[in-house]
Amino acid sequence: MLEKDFYQLCESSLTKLSEAIEAADKNSQLDVEYSDGILEVVITVSKKTYIINRNSGNQKIWYSSPFSGADYFSFDEKTKDWRDVKGDELEQKLFSELSHVIPHCIPHVISAKAEIQEN
Repeated sequence: MLEKDFYQLCESSLTKLSEAIEAADKNSQLDVEYSDGILEVVITVSKKTYIINRNSGNQKIWYSSPFSGADYFSFDEKTKDWRDVKGDELEQKLFSELSHVIPHCIPHVISAKAEIQEN
């Protein structure tokens, strides 16, 4: 994939993921900031922080979780989503972890995957 295409794909994916998190956070228990390819999600009560950002060098999205540690996600052309080496999808992994900490935090919007497929 060309670097500019990777950049655009990441920008779109991370923006939509940021919007999905904010939409799901009905009780404002998360502080969500997205800027220049870096998505930071802070659980306000505990200050535990997720960092999700593009890694242009290897064309992956890097995922750092205060619960599961670090992981990398590659874009899967067949499924049009970001998957780690175990086959876990980025958005599902994040929301699964958040739902254990904040039980109501389940995505109530169109998934980032569906948005990518439309583009």
